[in-house]
Amino acid sequence: MIGALLCSLAVFASAAETIEPAQTRWQTWRDWILPAQGGQATLFPLGDVFSPPLADPKQPRFQAAWQRYHTDFGEFSVGSVGFGENLGIARWPGKREGDGWQLGVSGAVFAIFNLDAPSHDLINADYVIGFPLSVRKDHWSARLRLFHQSSHLGDEFLLESQPIAITRINLSYEVLEALLSWDNHQFRLYGGPSRILSTVTPLKRNRVQAGAEYRSRPWLGPSGRSFAGAEWSAWEENDWRGNISLKAGLLLSSPYHEARSVQLYGEFFSGEMPHGQFYKLQTRYYGLGLALSL
Repeated sequence: MIGALLCSLAVFASAAETIEPAQTRWQTWRDWILPAQGGQATLFPLGDVFSPPLADPKQPRFQAAWQRYHTDFGEFSVGSVGFGENLGIARWPGKREGDGWQLGVSGAVFAIFNLDAPSHDLINADYVIGFPLSVRKDHWSARLRLFHQSSHLGDEFLLESQPIAITRINLSYEVLEALLSWDNHQFRLYGGPSRILSTVTPLKRNRVQAGAEYRSRPWLGPSGRSFAGAEWSAWEENDWRGNISLKAGLLLSSPYHEARSVQLYGEFFSGEMPHGQFYKLQTRYYGLGLALSL
């Protein structure tokens, strides 16, 4: 009987040695930051491990909106469009589903048109190309993005007499942006700095942004949910005067992959215009829009 007891204790000790490492989540920073051992990279994955901020008006996405601007030089209606997306190049999965690293490329064109003009004149167009590196672990995610932006005024805007004098400048720069985010699937907080690394225009370099988001549980069918986002941002070039961007609406996700969705939303913005050549002009606008995530 004593021999049987000793044999049982030996089996239990052996099992404990097998189980104990699996119960430890991570021992060093390398275990937290590196992908799972043996995890194979996925080429051209859908979506990203870092969700683009909802209320940031300059995130690459496909979108179209009607906006009503209120400025010191009058009120007018604007058609705002964006053509762009973040394309994942490779993803290295983590130890938990949804975790991992992703390298991608993103690009977009953001343009605004004067809807009050007979020919709906182009006012400004911003061109953005970047390379985001993102990571997610449990409730935390982060993105480091190096991107280039250049801005151009529309020909009709330059040729026609305008209620405000705009001197065209060669607005072109390269930016390094870092964002850190925490979420519990429905609520999210994020923020971080960015810095202009190189520019041909004499601009002050530093900018910060922070925001909060809410996504409800599905209540309109299996994938329809409401959402809301708020973002505050400020740029050293404008003496750190804060800008506020608000967005709320309905999000309809694809039943096949949540990264693909349609967003119907209302929005409000107050601060310096988020369009290249007009970055020093104060404005307020509200609008209605449609966005697609592919």
